[in-house]
Amino acid sequence: MEKLGAQFPLISVSMIIPILGSLFVLLLPERFTKGVSFLSTGISFFVAVCSLMFFDFSKGERVQFYEQYPIIPELGINLSLGLDGLSMLMYLLTALVSFVAVLWSVRDRQIDHRIKEYFLCFLLTETFLIGVFSSWDLIVFYVFYELTLVPMLFVIGIWGYKLRLYSAYKFFIYIFISSLFLLLGIVSLAVQHYKLFGRFSFSYFDLMNNDYSLWLGVFLFMLFFVAFAVKTPIVPFHTWLPDAHGEAPTAGSVVLAAILLKMGTYALFRFNIGLFPKVVVFLMPLLVLWGIFSIVMASWFTISQNNLKRFVAYSSVSHMGFVVTGMFLLNLEGFRASIVEMFAHGLTSASLFMIAGFIYNRLHSFNMDALKGSAKFMPAFAIITVITAYSSMGLPGGSSFWGKFLTVLSAREYTTQLALLVIAGAFFSAVYVLYFMKVLFLDAKEESRLVHFTDIRGFKLSAFLLLLIPMFMVGLLPSLFFNIFDMSARKLLLSVMHKLIGG
Repeated sequence: MEKLGAQFPLISVSMIIPILGSLFVLLLPERFTKGVSFLSTGISFFVAVCSLMFFDFSKGERVQFYEQYPIIPELGINLSLGLDGLSMLMYLLTALVSFVAVLWSVRDRQIDHRIKEYFLCFLLTETFLIGVFSSWDLIVFYVFYELTLVPMLFVIGIWGYKLRLYSAYKFFIYIFISSLFLLLGIVSLAVQHYKLFGRFSFSYFDLMNNDYSLWLGVFLFMLFFVAFAVKTPIVPFHTWLPDAHGEAPTAGSVVLAAILLKMGTYALFRFNIGLFPKVVVFLMPLLVLWGIFSIVMASWFTISQNNLKRFVAYSSVSHMGFVVTGMFLLNLEGFRASIVEMFAHGLTSASLFMIAGFIYNRLHSFNMDALKGSAKFMPAFAIITVITAYSSMGLPGGSSFWGKFLTVLSAREYTTQLALLVIAGAFFSAVYVLYFMKVLFLDAKEESRLVHFTDIRGFKLSAFLLLLIPMFMVGLLPSLFFNIFDMSARKLLLSVMHKLIGG
């Protein structure tokens, strides 16, 4: 892959800004904490948006803004940072959601103690996430991938709800143990590279040149796949997610669902498909059916939930099933579907968890029975809820429409039966959203207790608007987003085909 350097170290600056913000948070009195955090994430978001002006969309398959700093030259370990089209989209999502999470937290009543530590966790998480999506050295990727665990562990364990410690430990254990498979896979790739070329390297660009027998490739593929399937997550590796979401504070759930889950799907694209193209083709039928199975099962789990946050958590597992199905269909429309759905779900899941958090602040309950009719007396909040639900359902004009539509189109390139299975999954995902809307708008027990609810305004309204605007853009102007990642998707697909022909 061709690398294009930049005169200005944009990615390093994007990572340093939250670090500097965290230092100011530590050194300044607590009354400045929210302002410094708001300013730091706001500047990071501004830098991310400005980066679009310097990104060459016609060369989206190339790694742009490339920087490299040696760490351990003897082992070929370097801090290699850069963005291609896929990375750029995830970078933008990270900067946006991090800013939204801090903006929401400024007026979150649940966050009333240890304010410095709370905002420090989100600032550090943003830095680590940018590192994950921009790293081209697998050891550096692994370090950032693991570091994202630590702030989220504290966010859930300290500022979460009743079962926060249990959920935090479960989250940490699942991700940490699964990541050991990833570490073994990375080391195995480097050893294989040494056997083939006489030197160690952890560079993605070098490891793409490795060659494996089919069964060794399957073994290495599964080491990576297990780690990323847990992180994504897909059924049956999903059981940590409802607990973590159910007990995390609102902003924690927003970051967890909108960005941290995308680390898994992004890595499946980058490493499982990019490094093991022959294996992906060999396992494609199993992986596609696994994705569809995850969609349907997670949808059933969602409908059966009586806790709003767990309801939204299981819906995230269902959406990730669409992402996995699309990418492993191994055609251009499937890649487009998977990538745009990653971005769209980041927006809708963040909005859904903020809806849950807003209702909890009014009713102090996530129980679906207690939520009946709660949206009817808050017009602005009701409109936001309808737009978010519409987008999540995948109806035309909604942000998730293109992901689901293109997945069906991609599946139809193989067989009608496969397309019908994807449509069945989309049907179940629409059912649980309609149930959610029915509870919030059509049911009511004691309307007198709802009349005096204050509608959404101020910082929380601003946080929602920052999500709704790109939500509309994805739904109505998808080509703007396709232009960012299309060249990367084509390049990845071409490399898969080239490896097959060459093999």
